[in-house]
Amino acid sequence: MHPYLRILVIALVAMIIAGALVALALAGRNTMLSVFALLAAGLVAVVMGGLLFVQSWVWSQRSWREGSRGLSLAMALAGGLAIVVASVAAAGGIVLLLTFFLG
Repeated sequence: MHPYLRILVIALVAMIIAGALVALALAGRNTMLSVFALLAAGLVAVVMGGLLFVQSWVWSQRSWREGSRGLSLAMALAGGLAIVVASVAAAGGIVLLLTFFLG
């Protein structure tokens, strides 16, 4: 398995776990458990989005040097999407912290 594909699979599984944490937060009746589940989901999304962005950058550069222009562009777009997901998750986590813990 190509190392970049392995990172994509790891990121996909992590996003499924983050989605399960969000589902736990929405279905739960305990407010603090819901907040902690949402914060954990945001943390997972930020870490995996950042990791996927960095790996996309590295592998995009490698494939560009090898002459695979289309693959390089696809990796760069995947990295851009990953950093957008990470930034939205970080913003959501900050809003949760400001609302429930620092406000």
